[in-house]
Amino acid sequence: MAIGQTLSAQLQLEPQEAGSNHTVFSPPGVAVETAKYPIMWAGVLASTQASEWLSIYDHPIAWEGIQREAILAMREHLYRFVVPINAREMMPNDNVEVLQTVALSVSPVTLNVEVGPLPPRTLQTIGGLLPSSPRIQAKSMKIVSDPEISIVAEKISQRDVPASESIWTLLDFEYTLDQVAKMTSLGLLGKLKRRRIIPLRAAYKVVIDNFIDRAIAELLDKPESNDSKLYISDFLGDSFVVVVNPGSPKVDYIHLNDTDMIRKRTLSIDGEPSAFSEPKTMVYADHARFASYSYMLEEKKNSHITIFHHSRHKKNEVLGPWVTRAGVADAFKKSSVHLGDPEVTKTILDSLLAPNLEYWTKDTRILNRMNLEETPYGLVLK
Repeated sequence: MAIGQTLSAQLQLEPQEAGSNHTVFSPPGVAVETAKYPIMWAGVLASTQASEWLSIYDHPIAWEGIQREAILAMREHLYRFVVPINAREMMPNDNVEVLQTVALSVSPVTLNVEVGPLPPRTLQTIGGLLPSSPRIQAKSMKIVSDPEISIVAEKISQRDVPASESIWTLLDFEYTLDQVAKMTSLGLLGKLKRRRIIPLRAAYKVVIDNFIDRAIAELLDKPESNDSKLYISDFLGDSFVVVVNPGSPKVDYIHLNDTDMIRKRTLSIDGEPSAFSEPKTMVYADHARFASYSYMLEEKKNSHITIFHHSRHKKNEVLGPWVTRAGVADAFKKSSVHLGDPEVTKTILDSLLAPNLEYWTKDTRILNRMNLEETPYGLVLK
């Protein structure tokens, strides 16, 4: 029995019917999801319809100015056509090569996939990732176009060096977080003998952690920011209030979810455990930190950044932590407001935050970490 048939027999999560060939079009995009380790569902994100806008369907950095409904419509067009892959052995080899080629491509890729009947397009939430239409198990997968492979990324992928070094190099060459995460997920980076396929969500964590470690190292000899300032953004209806203070590089993230009947506050304090944290918030905080450390590197200054993120729209939750990353990045593009006197700072924050600053910071060390202190006489600098 062929390896592909063996893996399918080991992990038959979906009923297989008589297959038919479909021509599908990938932005390019990939999907790697946990099944039963070492088996993974790995495949391509692809539409059954060609589109002149296809290249941005899985390229979030190009979504600036696009409305939420248009983004959701793009994602709904993308099915997850997957095959079972042995993540440890990176087999079957032919399927892995197809997926790695898609991950290295910088232009849309046309494939032929053999699958059963296609289900209706329905947007599905994928924890920690952008949504898509349903997952479909393919019998076979073959590239039929002539994809444009990134020469730089291909050369970096051939190097027998630690994954962290390749990640830094790709980001230095201005590859996006999303592109580098795809390559990491499909075992294209790292020491050759240690390469494995990992879930895409885990790959984002690996890339972000390596980026932050490198950023902190680069900021060691840089000065602290000169003063305190504030940035605000209303991104897809979510509000972001970002306070930048002088200090060593740290990012604290407070999230207020106002999309359900019950209002819920969670937070992630950089370097400290918190009773108000949870796994989902930690993922969102990672993406907020990616945007914040990118800002510090651009400014060439150390800062202690505090992010107040107020979620008001249920549909934004479907878009996962990308909203947080993009919303924080959007705030840093706006003009800043100088913060001086502590009472003025409190007044400004109270006017921007709903409920007030006290609600957001109660029973936490947030104010203390912002170098502010509540006294019977009001808010003062420490």
